[in-house]
Amino acid sequence: MIVVGTGMGGASAGLALARAGRKVLFVERGPIVHSPAYEGAKPADAGWCPVRAHAYANFGEQRFKLPIGCVAGGSSAFYAAGLERFSPEDFEPRRNFPNVTDSTLPERWPVSYAELEPYYERAEELFRVRGTQDPLYTGGPSRLHAPPGLSERDQHLESSFKALGLHPYRSHVGCEFLEGCDGCLTGPCMRNCKRDAASTCLTPALERHDAKLLPECVAVRIEAGPDRVQSVVCRLGASEIRLQARTFVLAAGAFLTPALLLRSTNDDWPQGLANRSGLVGRNLMFHAGDFLAISPGTRVDRRGPKKTLALNDFYFTEGRKLGTFQTIGADLEVGHIIQYLRNTSESRGAWWRWLFSPTPVWWRKSWNLVMRAVGGTLFYLLRLRDAGLWVSIIEDLPYFENRVWPDPDSADDIIIKHDYSNELQERVKLFRTALRARLGRHRIVNLTPVRKIDHAHVCGTCRFGDDPESSVLDRNNRAHGIENLYVVDASFFPSSGGTNPSLTIVANALRVADAILERD
Repeated sequence: MIVVGTGMGGASAGLALARAGRKVLFVERGPIVHSPAYEGAKPADAGWCPVRAHAYANFGEQRFKLPIGCVAGGSSAFYAAGLERFSPEDFEPRRNFPNVTDSTLPERWPVSYAELEPYYERAEELFRVRGTQDPLYTGGPSRLHAPPGLSERDQHLESSFKALGLHPYRSHVGCEFLEGCDGCLTGPCMRNCKRDAASTCLTPALERHDAKLLPECVAVRIEAGPDRVQSVVCRLGASEIRLQARTFVLAAGAFLTPALLLRSTNDDWPQGLANRSGLVGRNLMFHAGDFLAISPGTRVDRRGPKKTLALNDFYFTEGRKLGTFQTIGADLEVGHIIQYLRNTSESRGAWWRWLFSPTPVWWRKSWNLVMRAVGGTLFYLLRLRDAGLWVSIIEDLPYFENRVWPDPDSADDIIIKHDYSNELQERVKLFRTALRARLGRHRIVNLTPVRKIDHAHVCGTCRFGDDPESSVLDRNNRAHGIENLYVVDASFFPSSGGTNPSLTIVANALRVADAILERD
C-alpha cells in the first residue's frame, strides 16, 4: 500500500495499516527531520512547503508560499497541537445555516457523529490528548489525560470568565508538557513532547511495523485505467520513478491532493482523476477569525503552559453558528503589537497619508517604522504586558466557485479562488460583538483589523458523500468509480466545522484504514 503524504491523515492511516500487517510505503515531499533513528535526517529548521499559490479573492490578489508543512509529519510539525472534536451538530451542517441558500452545504455528512465517536476515542488515546471536558459539549466524553497546572495569569482569566457566566475548560492538546516546553509552534519538536504525526504515527510505523519511507519524493501524477490506479509517478532528485501497489492512499493535503488528481489526466479521466463529478478542487473552505490579545487587567505571572484554555459559549450565538475561542499557544510580545500597528496604518491609510502628505515618501516610510517600534513597545508595556494571545475559529461555508487547481504554467504551483462571503463577514462581526459584550471588563485588542482567512485550515476540495454526482469520495473515502484509491486528508470535509480540524482528520483516517482492511 502506498500512502502519499505523512501529515495527520496519511501517517495515522499508514500506521493502522502497517500494524495490521500490510506492507506500507510512505511517499513524502519533504525531509524527515526529527527521528534520530532515521539515517540522513535533516536539520530541524527544514520545513515549509515550497509550492507557491496565486490566490484570487474579492478583497485582493495575493501570491504566497503555501502555509503548510513540507516535512515528515506535514503541517502537524508546526501546529499548536489543538485536538478538539467536532460537535454532533457539525455533522448536520445544513440545519445550522437554514437561511444560506447559495452554499453547497449538504444536509448531513455521510457518516454520523455516533459512527465517528469510537474513532475519536482511538485518536485521543493515540495522541495522548490532555485537557478537561468541555461542559457545553453535546457529544460523549473525551478520552483525556490530565493537563499541567495553569499559570497565574490563566488561573486569573479562568476564574474571571467563570464569574462572567462563561464555561472555560482546558484545551484539548496533544502535548506531554515536558519541563521547559514552549509548544514548538515554529517548527518540529525535537523532544517528542508535542504529539505530531511524525513522532506519534510515522516513526512507530517505520521502527516497529516494517513500513518504509521515501522522503523528498514528489508525487507528480497518478496513472490509472477506467476503474483502478496502476501507479504513482514521482520525482526523486533528478529522476522520475514509478511506484506500484495494490492500494493507494492520498494525503497530500487539501491544496495538493486535488492538484495531483487534476494533473492526472488521460483518455479515461480527461477532466482529472476521480473527477467525473467535476468537483475535484471545488468547495474550498478555510476558517475565518481574529487574533486577540486579552489582558488580565492586573500584574500576574504568565510563566507556565501556553495552550491552555478554550470556551465554546459562542459556538452558537443569537441563532447563528459561529465557532470556538481558544488560546493560541504563545504569549503576546512586542512584535505582535508592531505588526498590529502596521496592519492598522495600512488599513486606515487615509489619515496616515493626510498627516504626512507634505513630506517625502522616504521620510514617511522611515517615520512609519519608528512610530511602529516606539508605539508598539509603549502599547505593550502600558496595556498588554501580561496579555495572552487568543484566536477565534469561525466556520467557513462551501461554495462551488471557491476552488483550487494546478497552475498551467508550473509543474508544482497552484491557483486559488476564494471569495470572503457577505454571510461570513456578518458572522465574524457578530462574534466580535458577542466577545466584547461578554468580556467587557477585560482589555481586548483585536490584532486582525482586516479580513482574515486561516489558510492553514484548508479543507473540502474532495468532499465525501453518498451521491457520485455531488461528491468525489464515497462514505469510506474511496474515490467514486475507482476501486483502489482513497483520500484521508482534510480534502474530504463537506463542511469545515468551527474548531481545529486535526483530530477529526485522524479519527476519520483510522476509520478509513479499517474500511481498507475489511475490503482488502
